[in-house]
Amino acid sequence: MHEIRRSALINYFAAVVLAAGSSVVPASDVLRLPAWVPPWAVILVIGLPLMEMLWRSGLRPRLMWNDGGIAVVRPFTTAVFRWSEIAGFEEEFNRIHIVLADDSEEVWEFDNAWLWSKISKSYAARKGRNQAALTEALANGRERGETVRPPEKLPRRPAVLYLLVVPAAVFGSWLVTTL
Repeated sequence: MHEIRRSALINYFAAVVLAAGSSVVPASDVLRLPAWVPPWAVILVIGLPLMEMLWRSGLRPRLMWNDGGIAVVRPFTTAVFRWSEIAGFEEEFNRIHIVLADDSEEVWEFDNAWLWSKISKSYAARKGRNQAALTEALANGRERGETVRPPEKLPRRPAVLYLLVVPAAVFGSWLVTTL
């Protein structure tokens, strides 16, 4: 199975920033907490939903395909198409348009750092690579894919993402006791 995902590097960097930000909340003046509320509990209440949001918006979305078809995995839904239902693909800056045979289209967005493409020629040369891979998969799938089922296996939540909240809770508790 093949896939196009959003950038794990960008999203895990965002996870570290969100975990660090949630660790500072109990020690800051943003919230006035009663003395009986432990700082780690506040951090968990803030951090875990932030990690779920990051999973849903940044790490879960992807395009997955095999010889049977393509699956468009979004934050809360998944759409599956057989290759016979697809007319073609179009790629623009950070979007892939899946043009369906009935003239409707599905749009999926991926990470494409505009500034980085201006700095790095090799990064800029990646333009159109996704469309070429999908167009090749479409041709191959139409030749031999009618007996194969489209991908149905959904991505699983990475435990390490949620475990980032644990050091944040320890650090936040330490901050509260030292400040």
